[in-house]
Amino acid sequence: MAWYNINSSDGIAKEFDKKNRIARCGFCGNEKKIKTDKKIYFSEFEVEDQPICFDCYHQHSKKAVAK
Repeated sequence: MAWYNINSSDGIAKEFDKKNRIARCGFCGNEKKIKTDKKIYFSEFEVEDQPICFDCYHQHSKKAVAK
């Protein structure tokens, strides 16, 4: 068993990072290329892991602004 740093310049780590995963997005319901999995908290006892596509990820992300 080995641990690979995704941010390293190792070729094996880059191979695993670039795999395209196409699944049904838990937010828009369309089958698209998935960016990552997100947790949806319905209550403190109900938590679901849902995949999120690139479009929904960017649409729902917020930029932190220092004031």
